[in-house]
Amino acid sequence: MSVNYAAGLSDYPHKGKCGLPEVFDSPEQLDVKMADLIQLFRESKYILIHTGAGVSTAAGIPDFRGPKGVWTLEEKGLAPQMDTTLF
Repeated sequence: MSVNYAAGLSDYPHKGKCGLPEVFDSPEQLDVKMADLIQLFRESKYILIHTGAGVSTAAGIPDFRGPKGVWTLEEKGLAPQMDTTLF
């Protein structure tokens, strides 16, 4: 359902495509980006972080409507599985 929804959106520059593989930074790139983020946090008076579903699913937290999503599995009488430890 969600893939069909995204595919039906109007075309616009830099529109993402559903189903593409995730891209991961190298450890060196991650170190640089984390240092920049930490500096921004230290210099900021207020911080607001707005993320999308991809952040949680990449961490192993199940989505709701995907093929292995919570609602999809519940409709089939199955229990969702989490691939991460939160604490």
